[in-house]
Amino acid sequence: QEGGPNEFSTMGKVIHAVAEMAGADDGVGEVDLARRLDDIWNDLEFRSSWYSDKQRQQASTMVDKFLNWHRDNPNEVVALEESFKVDLGRIVIKGRIDRAERDEDGRAVIIDIKTGTAAVPKDELARHPQLGVYQYAVMLGAFERHGLIEPGGAKLIQVGKASFTSKVREQEQPPPSDDPDPEWPKKLIEIVATGMSSDVFQARANDKCRTCPVRSCCPVHEEGGQVGP
Repeated sequence: QEGGPNEFSTMGKVIHAVAEMAGADDGVGEVDLARRLDDIWNDLEFRSSWYSDKQRQQASTMVDKFLNWHRDNPNEVVALEESFKVDLGRIVIKGRIDRAERDEDGRAVIIDIKTGTAAVPKDELARHPQLGVYQYAVMLGAFERHGLIEPGGAKLIQVGKASFTSKVREQEQPPPSDDPDPEWPKKLIEIVATGMSSDVFQARANDKCRTCPVRSCCPVHEEGGQVGP
């Protein structure tokens, strides 16, 4: 659906697939990535050819930005598109990272590639929940098999309209040890777990509402109805 949640999701998957290819082999160049993008694009269906061409150009621009960033990135790529699970008993943390890197100090830097239109406000980066959970997972040994046991920060790599005109926008979160409250990711997860397991679950408007597939039945929005008996 053009302009709908499915389209935004598909574009993200396309860019992630090409980015994974670039990260897995330093010998991959622009021609290889363009060919891979063409292969993927041939399997997609658009209702109009002009819109397909427009989106293909947009995807190509995102890939070019990512590739330039990737080439200049000094860190070692350790893992790509990898799932993780940490069982804490009452709480199970599961997720999938786009990329894990090792910095010059041997610390883990978790990368999340974003293809959206809005960057995270600067004053929200230090406590960005998604990045914080990734870093907490590192502390809990989620990537110990790669020799990554200490978080060295996490980054949102904006390649879509939220990036700069000709290059990606790096939005970096420092490691929890640099925060006035180093345990904030742990506390956040405990708060969320308590809320998720309670009898009442409060809907809250957030930046994910724009692409949420159940928006039409969510009571936090005007078009949504009451959820419950």
